[in-house]
Order: sequence, then C-alpha cells, then structure tokens
Amino acid sequence: MKLRILLILIASLASIGCIYKTPVQQGNILAQKDIDEIKPGMSKQQVAIILGTPSIADPFDQDRWDYISTSKLKGKLQEVKKFTVFFEEGKLARTEGNYFPQSGEMADKTELE
Repeated sequence: MKLRILLILIASLASIGCIYKTPVQQGNILAQKDIDEIKPGMSKQQVAIILGTPSIADPFDQDRWDYISTSKLKGKLQEVKKFTVFFEEGKLARTEGNYFPQSGEMADKTELE
C-alpha cells in the first residue's frame, strides 16, 4: 500500500513539469497584407480602418501610433513585434518597425526627413 502511494506521488510530481501552457499573444497582431495596404498620404481614419486602433496612444504626440505585439510561451517572452506609423498634417508620412511594406514607395518614406 505504501509503495502504491509512493509511486502515485512520484508520478504526480513528475507530471507537474509536463503541464501544458498555452501560448499567449497580446497586443496588435498585424498581417503583412494589411501593412502592405497602407500608403503614404492616407488619413488617420483610413489607417485605423486597415490596421485597427494602436495599442499605445501617446497623449503628447497624436501623430505617432505604435502597434506592439508580444508572444509568450511557457511564461517566457518569445517574440516582440513593433510597428510605428507617423502622420504629418493628418496624413501618413512614414513607418518604422519589424513590419515593412514590400512596395518601394513606402520603404523610401521610412527615413527621417
């Protein structure tokens, strides 16, 4: 009887490390096709329709929108993706971050002027 209880205890302790933990995604998860769709000169409303509202709204700079996505697996940070759009006079001027459009038109606008 004691041996059976001991085996059950050992088996349950060994299985504690094997507990499945679901991957956790937080923030704005952007698709490359959506990022490719935004073009210089678009209004804030047009960008918001395509990308959604930004995860971070800077109260001091309304012309900068930050989209951040994090991925965790078993409690450890796996990936951080950042995408920032900048507006000038209410129109999209440039982008920065891990995601970049494939078109050369927007890639040229990513540099500071």
